[in-house]
Amino acid sequence: MSKISTYQFILIAILFWNCKSNSNSNSVNKIINIDSLSELIEFAAKDNMVVKMQPGVYNLDDSKYGQNLIIKKYDLQGEPKSDYPITALINFSGNNNQFLLVGVVLKINSKLHQAYGENHIFEIFVSGNNNKIEGLNVQDKGHEAPLKGAIMMHVMGDDNTIKNVDLFIKGSYPYGYGHLLGKGAKPLVKPRKHSSLLVSGKNTKLIACRVVTHGFGHGIVMQGAQNTLIKDCYVEGKMRSTDEMLAETSGPAFSVDFKSDYPPGKIIPNEIKALSEDGVRSYPYGYLVGRKTENITVINTTVKNMRSGFDLSAHIGKTLIDGCTALECQEKGYSVSKNAIIKNSKGDAMYGPLLSFHQNNTENCNVELELINTVGSYPVKRLMEINGTGHKIKVTNFENKKRTKITPIVFGESFWSDVHKYRYRNKDSKEFSGAYNITLINETGMPIEFGELSKNCKVITNGKVLTDLGENNKLNQQYEF
Repeated sequence: MSKISTYQFILIAILFWNCKSNSNSNSVNKIINIDSLSELIEFAAKDNMVVKMQPGVYNLDDSKYGQNLIIKKYDLQGEPKSDYPITALINFSGNNNQFLLVGVVLKINSKLHQAYGENHIFEIFVSGNNNKIEGLNVQDKGHEAPLKGAIMMHVMGDDNTIKNVDLFIKGSYPYGYGHLLGKGAKPLVKPRKHSSLLVSGKNTKLIACRVVTHGFGHGIVMQGAQNTLIKDCYVEGKMRSTDEMLAETSGPAFSVDFKSDYPPGKIIPNEIKALSEDGVRSYPYGYLVGRKTENITVINTTVKNMRSGFDLSAHIGKTLIDGCTALECQEKGYSVSKNAIIKNSKGDAMYGPLLSFHQNNTENCNVELELINTVGSYPVKRLMEINGTGHKIKVTNFENKKRTKITPIVFGESFWSDVHKYRYRNKDSKEFSGAYNITLINETGMPIEFGELSKNCKVITNGKVLTDLGENNKLNQQYEF
C-alpha cells in the first residue's frame, strides 16, 4: 500500500469512527416516551436510555409486577454471610439512564406488602448505577403492614441522583406507639417496620425530595452508604399523645398492659411520641453491601415530627449539616459523630432537646445552632444534652426571640444515658456519659447545669448556672473559639 493510500485509509477509518460515535451519542440522548407501568418496568432494566413517562396516576395493584431476588447479607468483615430474599415491585437495575417522571403518581396497593410471603419488600429498588430519577410521586394506598419489613425506596447502586421525588408511606405494625413497644432483639411487640428511603450505595445525591411517613421506620437512612449528599429535602412524620394511647381498650399496647421498653418500663401519661423513627439517620454499617457508612452532607433540609431530626452519630468520616431545620421532634433535633460540623442551622425544643451528644465518645465537633422559641404543653427535661470531648458549641436565639419555658442546658447527662442506666443497672454511668473540655457560648438566656460527669468545661452564658457538680468548670471568661 502506498503512503498516500495509507493516509487515506486512516482518514476514512477516523471518519467512520466519528460517525459511529455520533450515532451512538444520538441514540443515548433520544427520548423514549412511555405511558404504562409495564413499559416503565421494562425500560428500568435497560442501559443508556432517556425515558419520559406520560404524567398521570398509575395504580400498582397486581402482584405479577414484583421481581423476586436473592441478594446477600454480609458480616462485619465484608464477607457474604447469608441469603436475603427480597421482592422489588419496580427495579431500576439498568445503568446510565435518565427517567423523566414529572407528574407521574404511582399508587401502590398495600396488599402487595403481604403478597410475597416472608420476602422483604423494596417498593422502588434502584440497584443500577449512574441513573437519574426525577419527578416521581409514590404513595402507599391502604394500611396493610409487610409480613417481614418494607422500604419504599432503596438506592443500592452507585452514582445515582434522585431528584424531586415524593414518597408517602403507610403500612407498618405496630403503628401508633413510636418505639415504646420495643424494637431490635427483644421487643414487647415484634415490629414489621416500613422505612421510607434507604441509601446503601456510593455517591448518591438526594435533591429536593419529600418524605411523608405514616409508618414505623426511618425517613432518610444511610447503611453502608458512602459520600451521600442530601440537599433541599423535607421529612415529616406524625405525633401522638400517650394519653390517647392509654385510653385504648384493645390493640398491641393494651395487650401488653401498656408496658414499655423505655424507662420507667411503662407508658406514662402527659407525654407525646413520634410515631416514626428518625428523620435523617446514619447506621455504622450496611449489611446488604458489606461496608461501613462514610461521609454525609446535608444541606437546607427540614425534618418535622420525627423521633429525631438529624441523627448522624453512627457513621465515620465527614459530617456536615448546613442550613437545616429540626421542628417538633421527640428525642432530639440534632446528634452527630466526631469531628462533625453543624452551621447555619436551627430548631426548636418543643418536645425534646435541640442538641444531644448522647454518649461520651464523640469528639471535636463544631456546632452553631439557633434556638426557635416555639414551646408546647408537654414537659422537656433538657434543652441540650452535652457529652463527649473537645466540642465548640454556640447557641443563639432565632430572630432574637427568647424561649418562654425555662429549660436547662445540661453537661454530662442525656436521654440515652437514662435509657442505658435503666437497662444496665449494674454499669457505671461513666460508660455512657461525660462532658470534658467542651467550650459553650450560650446566648439563649437559658440556664446551665453541670452534672457530676463534667470536667474542664468552659462556658460563656447569659443564663444562670443552676448547679455545678462537676470538676474545674469555668464560667464567663474569654476563650478561643
